[in-house]
Amino acid sequence: MSSRGMDGLPASSEERAATLARLIAPVLPDLERSEQVLLKLLSSQYAYIQTLMQHIERFRGKRLRPALLHLSAQAFGGEAPLSYEVAALVEMLHLATLCHDDILDESATRRRMPTVNAAWGNKTAVMTGDILFSLAFEHLGRLADPRPYRILSRISRLICEGELLQIASRFEVELDEGRYFDLIEKKTAVLFGAAAELGALLAGASEADGRKLYEYGRRLGLAFQIVDDCLDLIGVESTVGKSLGSDLKNGELTLPLIHLLANAGAPQKQELLALLKPGQEGLTRERLRPYLDRTGSVNYAITVARNELQRARDEVTALPASQAKTALLELPEYVLVRTS
Repeated sequence: MSSRGMDGLPASSEERAATLARLIAPVLPDLERSEQVLLKLLSSQYAYIQTLMQHIERFRGKRLRPALLHLSAQAFGGEAPLSYEVAALVEMLHLATLCHDDILDESATRRRMPTVNAAWGNKTAVMTGDILFSLAFEHLGRLADPRPYRILSRISRLICEGELLQIASRFEVELDEGRYFDLIEKKTAVLFGAAAELGALLAGASEADGRKLYEYGRRLGLAFQIVDDCLDLIGVESTVGKSLGSDLKNGELTLPLIHLLANAGAPQKQELLALLKPGQEGLTRERLRPYLDRTGSVNYAITVARNELQRARDEVTALPASQAKTALLELPEYVLVRTS
C-alpha cells in the first residue's frame, strides 16, 4: 500500500522517484549532457572558489527546470543544438537564487547539507550567488541566438522584484491572495515559464507556441511554490531536506496562512494576529497546525495548486502526440506529490 501525504497524495520516496524517473526518461541523455556543461561552467582555477562551486552544485534537486526545457524542445521536434547550454545556464541562475534565498531566510540546511551562508557566512554566500549570476550572463551574451539572453535577463529582474516584494510584505497581515500570487509568480514561476518557452523556441516553435509553453511553465511554477509553502508549514525536515518554518519566522504570509486569517473565528484570529508580530516567538509550526487543520487551509492551498496545474495541462493538450507531450501532461502530478 502506498503511503499518503498532503491531501491524501502519494508520499513515499520510492513512488516519487519512480514517477520522476519515468517522466524525464525521454530527455535523460539531454539532461546528462546539460549536466556536463554545467559542471564545466562551474569550474574555477581558484581553489577557494572551486570549493564553493562544488558545494553549491550539490544543491541540485531534481533539475526540473532543465528537464522542462528539454521536454518542451522535444515536444516541438527536439532540433535544438543550443538547448544543452541554455538548460545549464537556466539551472545556474536557479542555483544563484538559492544562494541568495538562504541568506534572506537565514536557512542552515539545503539538500541535507549546510547552506553556503551557514558554512562560510553571509558575505561569501552573497558573492557566490553574484558570481553565478555573472557567469550565467557572461555565457548567455556569447550565444549566437539573442533570445535566451533577452528572456533570462528579464526573468532575473522579475525574480529580484519578487524577493524584494516578499521582504516588503513581511508581517503584513492584510496581504491578500492577489498580491501573494504576484509575488510568487515573480519569485518562482517566471523561471519555470522561461525554461519551457526557451525549449520550444530553440526547437523552432512559433512565438505564439512559445507563449503557450511559457504559460504552461508559469502555472507549473505557481503550483510548485504553493506546495513548497505548504511544506514549510507542515513538512518534515528530515524528509524535505532543508530548513523549514522560515516563512513563519520571517513573517511571510503564504497561501495557507492567508486563507487561515480570512476564515478563522474572531477569537482565533485575534490570537494569531497577536503572535504574527515582529519579535514574537510564539507562533511555531506546531502551534499553528491545529488552526490550519480546523480551517482546512492546507487542503485549500493544495486545491488551488491543482487548479493551476490543470490550467497548465490545458496549454499543451493541442501538441502533437509524443513522449515529451505525455511527460508534460503528467509532470503536474509530480509537483503535487513531491516533498523536496
